[in-house]
Amino acid sequence: MKILSSKPTITRKELEGVLDCLIHDELNKGGSVKTFEAAISEITEFKYPLAVNSLVSAYLLIFKALEIGSDDEVIIPSFFYSAALSALKLSGGIAKIADSYDSSIFPSKEQIKEKITGKTKAIIAGDMFGFHFDGEELKEFNIPLIADISHSIGTEFNEKSAGSWGTFIVASFAPSMIITTGNGAMILTNNSRFFSVMREFRGYNEESINFDFTMTDLQGAMGITQVMKLKDFLKRRREIAKKYYDSVRITTHKPLFPYNDSFSYQCFPVIFDTQGDKVEKYWKKWGIEIFKVVPYPLHILMGLKGFDFPNADRLSKKLYSVPLYPTLTKKEIDKISKLLSAFI
Repeated sequence: MKILSSKPTITRKELEGVLDCLIHDELNKGGSVKTFEAAISEITEFKYPLAVNSLVSAYLLIFKALEIGSDDEVIIPSFFYSAALSALKLSGGIAKIADSYDSSIFPSKEQIKEKITGKTKAIIAGDMFGFHFDGEELKEFNIPLIADISHSIGTEFNEKSAGSWGTFIVASFAPSMIITTGNGAMILTNNSRFFSVMREFRGYNEESINFDFTMTDLQGAMGITQVMKLKDFLKRRREIAKKYYDSVRITTHKPLFPYNDSFSYQCFPVIFDTQGDKVEKYWKKWGIEIFKVVPYPLHILMGLKGFDFPNADRLSKKLYSVPLYPTLTKKEIDKISKLLSAFI
């Protein structure tokens, strides 16, 4: 049987929560969403949470709060997912793309600084795959910071909650994330003015012109149950990752970072020491679905040349992830571990 690259962890509890909403005819009242928002606010220690229907919507509302228009620039890493870039295009802003630092999935402070101009209105970075980005040093630029914790929600970095350095936090709840509501996302901030603007544009009534980016109570109910199991999810992911590290340690293949139990391991990226077609053929032969973690870095989506972004370009071609999610069985984990150690 094929082992999928990713699978949401949904149990009877989530179904019961959704069913309860249906039984009580609570599809659009917002009670479950408010409870879910409060739970994420407590986890992140950010005062103002706002649940929305997608990650693109989350970024779009942030850009509205920052009043980003056609002459404004936002710095985004090239080795990043496309939601932020999509929202920026809808806002009319200009993306300034930063390459990853040599041997890193993140841009350095200096690379980001090089992109700053008088038109820069925001800087975006994130904890890719659950590995923490140190954004504290970006505060000295006095530019609004957007921390994407989609892959690291519920973890800590330097004794603070993930993304604590951000002016805004965003988290996706898509099926492959740490917790899921089927789709949807959350924005958090400690700035009451930004929050008021975003809440008005998100909408929950017909008294104003808005985007209607609301999250449904069905999603909120699922999210509440997922939050209750978040610690168990993280523990399980770390247990699996530890086993994979032990397997890959005896090979020439390289994980991105040494094992650390502060990471969430949203996936398990490996730079395989061989050609991509050989990698894909090997895992396909054994019925295991792997994937390139960022097959289309943002400079490619913008039509920019790869040689101007050599590190992100290389990572997009070389970095694969093997399956890692809580519902993997012991037999499946053992099989993947054995194949990791045997792959030459």
